[in-house]
Amino acid sequence: MRGHLVIVLAAIIGFLPAGAIQPNCQAAAGPVLRYSSSAQVREALGEEGLNEFTRETGVEVDLFVGSSRSAVHRLMNGFSDIASTVERLHPGHQKYGYEEIPFCTAPLVVIAHKDTPIDDITETQLREIFSGNITTWKDLGGPDQTIVVVVPEKSTGAYSNFRQLALKMSDIKYDFMAYRSTDVVKMIKSFPGSISFITQGALTINQPLKTLKINGLSPAAKDYPYHQTFSWVTKGEPAGAAKQLVDFSFSEKAQGILQKNGMKPLAR
Repeated sequence: MRGHLVIVLAAIIGFLPAGAIQPNCQAAAGPVLRYSSSAQVREALGEEGLNEFTRETGVEVDLFVGSSRSAVHRLMNGFSDIASTVERLHPGHQKYGYEEIPFCTAPLVVIAHKDTPIDDITETQLREIFSGNITTWKDLGGPDQTIVVVVPEKSTGAYSNFRQLALKMSDIKYDFMAYRSTDVVKMIKSFPGSISFITQGALTINQPLKTLKINGLSPAAKDYPYHQTFSWVTKGEPAGAAKQLVDFSFSEKAQGILQKNGMKPLAR
């Protein structure tokens, strides 16, 4: 099965169809900010963060959630006023006036089903798993059980960053693919023997999952090898409601929410 896309019904794992927009259900009484967000950034700020932003500013948020790439593309095609991404903006975009504003970082963690007996793997073993060369937990000192590799969709920032950081740009071989990066958590909880990756944050805190150490290092360790940067992207300098959202993300309130959800806020 490895290396072939397996179609999983949205109804089974509960994610939204591609291109789904999540509008605010209340009628907008003030200005409306069209915001396209990476699914991982959406989880970092959480509903609490956007609700607090609206409460403080009076700005309603018309929210789209998808991959980092789709969020930025929507901004570039005029469908949103601001985007958030976990992929760094290509340097060439700067000459077209796009601004990138990093506001927090978080470890990119390797997660496995809660019953996985392995707690620690090396970077080499990790590459061998996601390259398809190690296919059973027995090869890592565990039981004779098939490793089920789950990945987020290829356009997501998590997929792109993991392939760059852990696989050194080699191809990833997988058994199942989720539409959104955040949907891999639901799949890992469902499939014994499974393994995947995602930003450490709200979805991995207090969940029935196992987070694997890499080279003996937990994601909290100083020298942990895999991290992602979360950024705002705007066309030109942020202005109006977009600037208000950027400013809010550096406020004490927002940074407290980010820290609670497993992120490390950055200084402006």
